[in-house]
Amino acid sequence: MVHSMKEHRGAVNAIVCNADGSQAASASADGSCIIWDLHKGVRIHALYEPTVFNSVCYHPDESQYITGSANNKIGFWDAYDGSPIRFITGGDADITCLDIHSEGKLFVSGGADKNVNVWDYDDGKLVSSGRGHSGKISKVTLSPDQKIVVSVGSAGGIFIW
Repeated sequence: MVHSMKEHRGAVNAIVCNADGSQAASASADGSCIIWDLHKGVRIHALYEPTVFNSVCYHPDESQYITGSANNKIGFWDAYDGSPIRFITGGDADITCLDIHSEGKLFVSGGADKNVNVWDYDDGKLVSSGRGHSGKISKVTLSPDQKIVVSVGSAGGIFIW
């Protein structure tokens, strides 16, 4: 082990590294997302909201983070200082997972409402939505060529969109 970083006071629901592996962002049930310096093993800054954070992603240019949370919101955060930029309603229930297109133009969300949603990143508008899962969606991911969305859920289904 190189570092042990223990600032969260609740379960950590997701963690993601930035492109060069120098940072990680962790999403927690304690109402915080913490941005970590992986070389020094210290917090860079933290994002706070009175909710459970379920998911976090870096924008490809690393200027922003997006979060999915139990209050049905998708949050957009400034990576420079961790300040909130805006929040959009992401569905009718918890936003459980996110993934972002490699160019940062679109992102995908999944949630407890069983919907897979594709969003325009810049204006936060819904581009497309699909429903097929019979339970909460636990993970969405874009294929390497960015043309396919794959989702998995609590009922055991794997869906290709």
